[in-house]
Amino acid sequence: MQPSIYRNPSIDFFGLRVDEPITMLTDLLVTVVCWFAFRQLGKMRHPLPVGKGSIHRLLRGYFLTMGMATLLGGLIGHSFNYALGIHWKIPGWYISMFSVAFLERASIFHTFPLIRPRLAQFFAVLNIVELLFFLIISVATMNFYFVMGHAAYGILIVTGGFQGFVFFKTRHEGSKQFLRGVITATIGALFFVNEWAIGVWFNHMDIAHVTMALGCWFFYLGGKKIVEKPLESATESTELTPQS
Repeated sequence: MQPSIYRNPSIDFFGLRVDEPITMLTDLLVTVVCWFAFRQLGKMRHPLPVGKGSIHRLLRGYFLTMGMATLLGGLIGHSFNYALGIHWKIPGWYISMFSVAFLERASIFHTFPLIRPRLAQFFAVLNIVELLFFLIISVATMNFYFVMGHAAYGILIVTGGFQGFVFFKTRHEGSKQFLRGVITATIGALFFVNEWAIGVWFNHMDIAHVTMALGCWFFYLGGKKIVEKPLESATESTELTPQS
């Protein structure tokens, strides 16, 4: 990947060189939002019933790992990568891909009462297969665009598709918030891919991180609604019985 003309200039912080300082700070903004969401979801007194608790765990797993990924991305992937080398980007890349897989899987599980059991199982297995594919190809090529490709597929296609399906069927408030998050994240991705920037001190990566933080906030609001009101209680039970 070629370096961007809009990359933040390095700064000297009490004798310590810090590359891409604003990009680091906007990465850490995502970390703060995600870890706040992780903590708040953990405090909820009414988790999903037996058999649905895995959605609650997957959502918390998403926020925990995305917070870790952006923390590593900001510090190791951007600000101090000059002292470590490109291969130190891999831990953040891998954790972020697992994180997106958690979000996909939570959305797939949320849809289970509405689809055939065999179809539900197919998507659950496909979720693992596509994660393994992107894990391998991203490191084999050392190209961040495969990490972006996995995020685009996982958030726009899988999460957006399944949550859109649930919202179309049930008008579930949680799915509506998820769709807002998907739209916000997609806007950020467009800024990143096209390198649309205000300038070197607020570039395409900084804009993408801010929109990502907002998208994570919508995912948190959606996750709260899903935990508070599981899909079975969103519509009449006759509509939610899986087809045989």
